[in-house]
Amino acid sequence: MKKLLISVILFLFSTNISLSDNHKTNFKDIKGFKKQFISMSEKKVNRIKEVKASDGFPVYEGKTSIQFTVNREDAGCGKGKSKTTQIQCDGKGNRSRQELHLGNMKLKNKEYIYEYAVYFDESYESLKKKAVVIIGQMHTDNIAKGCHSCCHFWAQDFKYKGEQYYSWASKAAYSSEPVIIGKIEDLKGKWTHLKFHVLWKLDQTGRVKIYKNHQVIADLKNIKTLADTCTGGYMKMGIYRHRTIGYWNSDWESLPDQRVYLDSIVLRKPKKDEKFKK
Repeated sequence: MKKLLISVILFLFSTNISLSDNHKTNFKDIKGFKKQFISMSEKKVNRIKEVKASDGFPVYEGKTSIQFTVNREDAGCGKGKSKTTQIQCDGKGNRSRQELHLGNMKLKNKEYIYEYAVYFDESYESLKKKAVVIIGQMHTDNIAKGCHSCCHFWAQDFKYKGEQYYSWASKAAYSSEPVIIGKIEDLKGKWTHLKFHVLWKLDQTGRVKIYKNHQVIADLKNIKTLADTCTGGYMKMGIYRHRTIGYWNSDWESLPDQRVYLDSIVLRKPKKDEKFKK
C-alpha cells in the first residue's frame, strides 16, 4: 500500500511538472535567444511545430523550419501572475495568436542584429474588416516605470494604399511612412530573408538598418528606437492577429486560418566590421 501511494504521488508530481512546462519549447532553428516558450499558451491548442524538408515542407536552410498556423479559436491566456500591464488573455473575437516568446532582453544603449526568414504559405489569405496580422515583433517588457507602449518595432501584414503589404513599423521610430518589405501576393510561396540591425536609444541617437534578402531597403538614422521610458523588451515570432472583432460581429466563420513558416531566427551582436560607426 505504501509503495502504491508513493507511486501515485510520483505520478502526480511528474504530471504537474509536465503540465507546468508544456509551454516551453526548444526549436533548433532559433539561435542566440536564451528562452523559448509559447505566448498565451493556457487554454489554447498549440499549432506550432517543427517540420522537415524531407517531408516536403518549405525550409530556408538546414533540414527543418517552424510552421505556425493560427485559427480563429486560438485565444489563450498567460501563465501565472501578471508582472506587466499587458492584458493576460486574448479575447475571443478580437485576438488570436500562435507565437513564440523568446525571453526578456536588456536593450538600452545596446546594438543587436535580429534575423529571420519568412515564407507565406500559398494558401495564406490576408484579413479584411480592418484586422491586422503581425508576424514578428519586438515587444516592450513594461518593467521600467512609465513603459506602457506595445512594441519597439513590428512587421505586419496590413492594407496600405489599396494593397496588402508586409512592412516594418515602430512606435518609437516610425514617422509618416512604413518600410515596405513587399506585397503579400509577391511574397507567397517563396522565402524572404530579413535582417534588422538596431542601435537601441531613448533619445534621437538610435539607428535601424533593414535588409531584405541581404540588400539594404532602409537606413533610419538619428532616431529614437526605444519606446518612451522603456529599457528592455522581448522578441516574439509567429502570427498575432488583432482587431478581428469585425469578423466576430458579422461573419465569424469567414475568418480564415493562416499559415507561415519561419526559419533561421537569429539574435546576435554585430561583428566588429558590422558595428555602426559613432
